[in-house]
Parts: sequence; structure tokens; C-alpha cells
Amino acid sequence: MDMKVLNKFIEELLKQTLENIKKIDEEQVENVLKTLQSAKRVITVGMGRSAVVARDFAIRLLQAGFNVLTIREDLIGLTPVIKGRDDVVVAISGSGETEEVITICKVAKEKGAKVIAVTSFPDSRLGKLADHILYIGGRTKRWKYRDFLEREVEGEREPISPSGSLFEVSSIIVLEGLVAELVYLKQGSGG
Repeated sequence: MDMKVLNKFIEELLKQTLENIKKIDEEQVENVLKTLQSAKRVITVGMGRSAVVARDFAIRLLQAGFNVLTIREDLIGLTPVIKGRDDVVVAISGSGETEEVITICKVAKEKGAKVIAVTSFPDSRLGKLADHILYIGGRTKRWKYRDFLEREVEGEREPISPSGSLFEVSSIIVLEGLVAELVYLKQGSGG
């Protein structure tokens, strides 16, 4: 077995991911860092593969000493109560149009919580709801169906290709970097 496809896939995904991450806006990152530093509680939310990213980010924040909860499709019935202005919701959606994520963010905004959108489409409904946007490229098309489960049932999904995973892989790397920066800032302030 020479694994040509595997090696080529990984090589191309790494190349695209590095190019993608170089496009991250430093001002957006600074705004996100400040918002997270001021949070009493962080709630991460995502559906599908974005749920994996949201969960990973929540675990890393928890390990860094943050009060964190996560919401994903298999826990939707256990959604925590969003309390208000001390909460920060980090909503991860490549399309920025996932209905379940939008619903949670609308409730968060109504209660006075801050919303950070991690998305490939800043002009999406999620982007328009958010207090801060962290643009991460990778998603290239808009979905016909906005509801995550409806998309899955209809078979609407990204291709099995390096570009099909670009948003999630790039998001995990950038969010890992954010946690490292938050830990550094916390240590520098004597926290």
C-alpha cells in the first residue's frame, strides 16, 4: 500500500489551512480575546462538524480555567440557560446560517449576552447577530437548507476533499491559538 491519496490529501489540506490561517484579521482576534477575557461564562455552540470544533474549544477553555458549557445537536434538549450579560456565546458555523445556532444566538442577544461568530460568511445571519466576528475561510457555498438535520437528511454536505474540511481544521487551529494567547495574557496579568 503506497497511500498516495492519503499523503496527497494531507499535504493539500495542510497547504490550504496555512494559507487560510494567514488571512485571519488581527483586529478581529483582539476583539475576540478581550470579549473572552471579560466573560464570566463561555458557551460554545455548533452543529455537525462545527460541534466538534465547539466541543474542542470548550475543553481547551475549561483546561485554561474558564467556566464553559457547550451546546451541540446531541445535547440540544440539555441546552443550558443563558443568563445574560456575563455570558459570551461562541457560535461556530461555516455557513453562518445553521438554524439551531441562529436560534441560540437570538436568545443570547435578547438576554444581553455577547455573541462571537466564527464563520466563513461575515454577512450571514449569524454574522449580523454577532457582536464580534472571527472570519475563517473554508466554506465556499451557501446551503439550500438552513436546519442542520434537514441538510443531513437531504444529503447536502461538503465534499470529501481537502477544501471540504478547511473551515473546521482552520478553526480548530485558530481557536487553539486563542486559548494559548488567553493563557499567556492571564499569566502576564498575574491571574
